[in-house]
Amino acid sequence: MRWAAWLGPAAALGIVAAVVTLAAARGGGATEPARPAAVTAEALLRPRVALFGAAVRAELRIAVDTSRVNPRGIRATARLAPFSPLGPARTRRESSGPVALVRISYRLHCVAAACSRPGGQASILLRPAVVRWGTQRLLVAWPRETIASRLTIADAEHHSLQYAMEAPRPAYRVDPVVVGWTSIGTAAALLLALGAFVPFRLRHQRDAHVEPPSSDLERALVRVVDAAGGSQADRRGAIGDLAQVLEREGFGELAPLARRIAWSSSGPTPALASELALLVRAALEVAA
Repeated sequence: MRWAAWLGPAAALGIVAAVVTLAAARGGGATEPARPAAVTAEALLRPRVALFGAAVRAELRIAVDTSRVNPRGIRATARLAPFSPLGPARTRRESSGPVALVRISYRLHCVAAACSRPGGQASILLRPAVVRWGTQRLLVAWPRETIASRLTIADAEHHSLQYAMEAPRPAYRVDPVVVGWTSIGTAAALLLALGAFVPFRLRHQRDAHVEPPSSDLERALVRVVDAAGGSQADRRGAIGDLAQVLEREGFGELAPLARRIAWSSSGPTPALASELALLVRAALEVAA
Protein backbone atom coordinates (compact mmCIF):
# COMPACT_ATOMS: atom_id res chain seq x y z
CA MET A 1 0.00 0.00 0.00
CA ARG A 2 1.39 3.34 -1.10
CA TRP A 3 0.12 5.34 1.91
CA ALA A 4 1.92 3.01 4.33
CA ALA A 5 5.30 4.04 2.82
CA TRP A 6 4.66 7.66 3.81
CA LEU A 7 3.42 6.91 7.31
CA GLY A 8 6.84 6.49 8.99
CA PRO A 9 8.42 9.75 7.75
CA ALA A 10 5.24 11.71 8.52
CA ALA A 11 5.20 10.44 12.10
CA ALA A 12 8.87 11.38 12.58
CA LEU A 13 8.25 14.92 11.29
CA GLY A 14 5.32 15.24 13.69
CA ILE A 15 7.44 14.27 16.68
CA VAL A 16 10.20 16.75 15.68
CA ALA A 17 7.66 19.55 15.29
CA ALA A 18 6.18 18.83 18.72
CA VAL A 19 9.63 18.91 20.37
CA VAL A 20 10.53 22.21 18.65
CA THR A 21 7.20 23.75 19.67
CA LEU A 22 7.62 22.66 23.30
CA ALA A 23 11.18 24.02 23.42
CA ALA A 24 10.05 27.33 21.96
CA ALA A 25 7.24 27.55 24.47
CA ARG A 26 9.66 27.00 27.37
CA GLY A 27 12.28 29.35 25.98
CA GLY A 28 9.82 32.06 25.12
CA GLY A 29 9.45 33.16 28.78
CA ALA A 30 11.95 35.59 30.33
CA THR A 31 14.82 33.78 32.09
CA GLU A 32 16.06 35.28 35.39
CA PRO A 33 19.82 35.96 35.30
CA ALA A 34 21.98 34.12 37.83
CA ARG A 35 22.56 36.15 41.00
CA PRO A 36 26.24 37.07 41.49
CA ALA A 37 28.11 35.66 44.46
CA ALA A 38 28.05 37.64 47.69
CA VAL A 39 31.87 37.54 47.95
CA THR A 40 34.42 37.26 45.14
CA ALA A 41 38.20 37.51 45.38
CA GLU A 42 41.36 37.50 43.32
CA ALA A 43 45.04 37.22 44.26
CA LEU A 44 47.84 39.25 42.66
CA LEU A 45 51.64 39.05 42.77
CA ARG A 46 53.83 41.87 41.49
CA PRO A 47 56.25 41.69 39.83
CA ARG A 48 55.62 38.29 38.34
CA VAL A 49 59.39 37.79 37.90
CA ALA A 50 61.61 38.94 40.76
CA LEU A 51 65.26 38.55 41.66
CA PHE A 52 66.30 36.37 44.58
CA GLY A 53 65.78 38.33 47.81
CA ALA A 54 63.99 41.22 46.09
CA ALA A 55 60.73 42.61 47.43
CA VAL A 56 57.48 41.20 46.07
CA ARG A 57 54.03 42.70 46.63
CA ALA A 58 51.15 40.29 47.17
CA GLU A 59 47.56 41.48 47.37
CA LEU A 60 44.16 39.93 48.01
CA ARG A 61 41.27 41.88 46.48
CA ILE A 62 37.94 40.86 47.96
CA ALA A 63 34.69 42.28 46.55
CA VAL A 64 31.75 42.14 48.98
CA ASP A 65 28.02 42.67 48.36
CA THR A 66 27.23 44.89 51.35
CA SER A 67 23.52 44.08 51.17
CA ARG A 68 24.31 40.46 52.00
CA VAL A 69 27.64 40.45 53.87
CA ASN A 70 29.22 42.88 56.32
CA PRO A 71 32.69 43.76 54.95
CA ARG A 72 34.11 44.00 58.47
CA GLY A 73 33.27 40.34 59.00
CA ILE A 74 35.64 39.26 56.23
CA ARG A 75 38.67 37.28 57.39
CA ALA A 76 41.52 36.12 55.16
CA THR A 77 44.28 33.58 55.80
CA ALA A 78 47.28 33.54 53.48
CA ARG A 79 50.07 30.97 53.77
CA LEU A 80 52.90 32.63 51.90
CA ALA A 81 55.84 30.25 52.50
CA PRO A 82 58.55 30.10 51.23
CA PHE A 83 58.22 33.91 51.19
CA SER A 84 58.98 35.84 54.35
CA PRO A 85 57.14 39.04 55.37
CA LEU A 86 58.96 42.37 55.24
CA GLY A 87 56.36 43.99 57.49
CA PRO A 88 52.82 43.61 58.77
CA ALA A 89 49.91 43.10 56.39
CA ARG A 90 47.92 46.23 55.51
CA THR A 91 44.14 46.19 55.07
CA ARG A 92 42.14 48.87 53.24
CA ARG A 93 38.40 49.05 52.63
CA GLU A 94 36.86 50.99 49.74
CA SER A 95 33.14 51.43 49.03
CA SER A 96 31.55 51.90 45.64
CA GLY A 97 27.76 51.78 45.79
CA PRO A 98 26.50 48.41 47.01
CA VAL A 99 29.95 46.82 46.65
CA ALA A 100 32.83 47.16 49.11
CA LEU A 101 36.39 46.29 48.13
CA VAL A 102 38.66 44.87 50.84
CA ARG A 103 42.34 44.99 49.85
CA ILE A 104 44.90 43.09 51.95
CA SER A 105 48.51 43.81 50.97
CA TYR A 106 51.67 41.90 51.91
CA ARG A 107 55.27 42.91 51.30
CA LEU A 108 57.43 39.82 50.92
CA HIS A 109 60.78 38.49 49.85
CA CYS A 110 62.17 35.00 49.39
CA VAL A 111 65.61 34.00 50.63
CA ALA A 112 64.80 30.32 51.16
CA ALA A 113 66.42 27.43 49.35
CA ALA A 114 63.21 26.82 47.37
CA CYS A 115 63.77 30.16 45.61
CA SER A 116 67.45 29.55 44.88
CA ARG A 117 68.33 28.27 41.41
CA PRO A 118 71.88 29.44 40.71
CA GLY A 119 72.13 30.44 37.07
CA GLY A 120 68.42 29.83 36.49
CA GLN A 121 64.89 30.52 37.73
CA ALA A 122 62.69 28.98 40.41
CA SER A 123 58.94 28.67 39.88
CA ILE A 124 56.95 29.14 43.09
CA LEU A 125 53.29 28.28 43.51
CA LEU A 126 51.75 29.38 46.80
CA ARG A 127 48.96 27.58 48.59
CA PRO A 128 45.52 29.11 47.99
CA ALA A 129 44.42 31.85 50.37
CA VAL A 130 41.25 31.26 52.37
CA VAL A 131 38.61 33.99 52.70
CA ARG A 132 35.97 33.44 55.43
CA TRP A 133 32.75 35.20 56.40
CA GLY A 134 30.33 33.63 58.82
CA THR A 135 30.26 29.91 58.07
CA GLN A 136 31.21 30.41 54.42
CA ARG A 137 34.68 30.27 52.90
CA LEU A 138 36.28 30.88 49.53
CA LEU A 139 39.59 29.52 48.19
CA VAL A 140 41.63 32.03 46.18
CA ALA A 141 44.46 30.76 43.97
CA TRP A 142 47.68 32.75 43.67
CA PRO A 143 49.39 33.13 40.30
CA ARG A 144 52.71 31.39 39.84
CA GLU A 145 55.73 33.49 40.79
CA THR A 146 59.17 33.24 39.17
CA ILE A 147 62.33 33.96 41.17
CA ALA A 148 65.41 34.60 39.05
CA SER A 149 68.88 33.93 40.38
CA ARG A 150 71.36 36.76 40.80
CA LEU A 151 74.13 34.40 39.67
CA THR A 152 74.93 33.48 36.10
CA ILE A 153 75.73 29.98 34.94
CA ALA A 154 79.40 30.94 34.85
CA ASP A 155 79.22 32.08 38.48
CA ALA A 156 77.66 28.76 39.43
CA GLU A 157 80.34 26.77 37.58
CA HIS A 158 83.33 28.80 38.76
CA HIS A 159 82.98 29.61 42.41
CA SER A 160 84.66 32.93 43.10
CA LEU A 161 82.93 33.80 46.33
CA GLN A 162 85.04 33.65 49.48
CA TYR A 163 83.73 33.36 52.98
CA ALA A 164 85.00 32.56 56.46
CA MET A 165 83.41 30.10 58.83
CA GLU A 166 84.55 32.04 61.90
CA ALA A 167 83.20 35.46 62.77
CA PRO A 168 85.82 38.22 63.16
CA ARG A 169 86.80 39.26 66.65
CA PRO A 170 84.79 42.24 67.85
CA ALA A 171 86.62 45.56 68.09
CA TYR A 172 85.92 48.15 70.78
CA ARG A 173 87.15 51.70 71.23
CA VAL A 174 87.46 51.00 74.96
CA ASP A 175 88.12 47.63 76.54
CA PRO A 176 84.73 46.48 77.98
CA VAL A 177 86.48 44.73 80.88
CA VAL A 178 88.11 47.99 81.93
CA VAL A 179 84.80 49.83 81.56
CA GLY A 180 83.03 47.19 83.68
CA TRP A 181 85.50 47.26 86.55
CA THR A 182 85.67 51.05 86.46
CA SER A 183 81.87 51.23 86.70
CA ILE A 184 81.86 48.81 89.64
CA GLY A 185 84.53 50.82 91.45
CA THR A 186 82.67 54.08 90.83
CA ALA A 187 79.42 52.58 92.12
CA ALA A 188 81.18 51.29 95.26
CA ALA A 189 82.70 54.73 95.91
CA LEU A 190 79.30 56.36 95.53
CA LEU A 191 77.78 53.90 97.98
CA LEU A 192 80.49 54.62 100.54
CA ALA A 193 80.03 58.35 100.10
CA LEU A 194 76.28 58.03 100.53
CA GLY A 195 76.80 55.86 103.63
CA ALA A 196 78.88 58.62 105.19
CA PHE A 197 76.80 61.55 104.01
CA VAL A 198 73.25 60.35 104.72
CA PRO A 199 73.61 59.91 108.53
CA PHE A 200 75.35 63.30 108.76
CA ARG A 201 72.59 64.90 106.73
CA LEU A 202 69.84 63.30 108.80
CA ARG A 203 71.51 64.35 112.04
CA HIS A 204 71.91 67.89 110.73
CA GLN A 205 68.26 68.05 109.69
CA ARG A 206 67.15 66.65 113.06
CA ASP A 207 69.26 69.21 114.91
CA ALA A 208 68.07 72.00 112.63
CA HIS A 209 64.40 71.26 113.37
CA VAL A 210 64.81 71.17 117.16
CA GLU A 211 63.71 74.55 118.46
CA PRO A 212 64.66 75.74 121.95
CA PRO A 213 61.83 76.20 124.49
CA SER A 214 60.13 79.55 124.00
CA SER A 215 58.94 80.18 127.60
CA ASP A 216 59.66 79.37 131.24
CA LEU A 217 56.77 76.89 131.27
CA GLU A 218 58.13 75.11 128.19
CA ARG A 219 61.59 74.93 129.76
CA ALA A 220 60.11 73.53 132.97
CA LEU A 221 58.23 70.85 131.02
CA VAL A 222 61.37 69.86 129.11
CA ARG A 223 63.22 69.51 132.42
CA VAL A 224 60.46 67.26 133.83
CA VAL A 225 60.55 65.04 130.73
CA ASP A 226 64.36 64.77 130.90
CA ALA A 227 64.26 64.06 134.67
CA ALA A 228 61.77 61.22 134.23
CA GLY A 229 64.64 58.94 133.31
CA GLY A 230 66.94 60.24 136.06
CA SER A 231 67.07 59.90 139.83
CA GLN A 232 64.18 60.54 142.21
CA ALA A 233 65.89 63.69 143.47
CA ASP A 234 66.02 65.03 139.90
CA ARG A 235 62.31 64.30 139.47
CA ARG A 236 61.39 66.00 142.78
CA GLY A 237 63.38 69.12 141.86
CA ALA A 238 62.03 69.33 138.27
CA ILE A 239 58.39 68.88 139.34
CA GLY A 240 58.81 71.35 142.24
CA ASP A 241 60.14 73.99 139.81
CA LEU A 242 57.23 73.21 137.47
CA ALA A 243 54.76 73.84 140.32
CA GLN A 244 56.23 77.30 140.88
CA VAL A 245 56.11 78.17 137.16
CA LEU A 246 52.52 76.94 136.89
CA GLU A 247 51.45 79.19 139.74
CA ARG A 248 53.30 82.15 138.26
CA GLU A 249 51.88 81.59 134.73
CA GLY A 250 48.25 81.43 135.91
CA PHE A 251 47.71 77.64 136.12
CA GLY A 252 46.92 77.67 139.84
CA GLU A 253 44.72 74.56 139.66
CA LEU A 254 47.69 72.45 138.47
CA ALA A 255 50.32 73.88 140.79
CA PRO A 256 49.03 72.13 144.01
CA LEU A 257 48.90 68.81 142.11
CA ALA A 258 52.49 69.20 141.01
CA ARG A 259 53.63 70.00 144.58
CA ARG A 260 51.87 66.93 146.05
CA ILE A 261 53.51 64.72 143.43
CA ALA A 262 56.93 66.31 143.96
CA TRP A 263 56.97 66.02 147.75
CA SER A 264 54.97 62.85 148.32
CA SER A 265 56.47 60.39 150.77
CA SER A 266 57.04 57.70 148.14
CA GLY A 267 58.40 60.21 145.62
CA PRO A 268 57.41 60.67 141.93
CA THR A 269 57.93 57.66 139.74
CA PRO A 270 59.13 58.06 136.12
CA ALA A 271 55.66 57.14 134.82
CA LEU A 272 53.99 59.70 137.09
CA ALA A 273 56.41 62.43 136.00
CA SER A 274 55.69 61.68 132.32
CA GLU A 275 51.92 61.69 132.90
CA LEU A 276 52.14 65.04 134.70
CA ALA A 277 54.07 66.51 131.78
CA LEU A 278 51.39 65.27 129.34
CA LEU A 279 48.64 66.75 131.52
CA VAL A 280 50.32 70.16 131.64
CA ARG A 281 50.98 70.03 127.87
CA ALA A 282 47.29 69.36 127.23
CA ALA A 283 46.32 72.29 129.47
CA LEU A 284 48.66 74.54 127.50
CA GLU A 285 47.09 73.51 124.20
CA VAL A 286 43.59 74.14 125.51
CA ALA A 287 44.59 77.56 126.85
CA ALA A 288 46.18 78.46 123.55
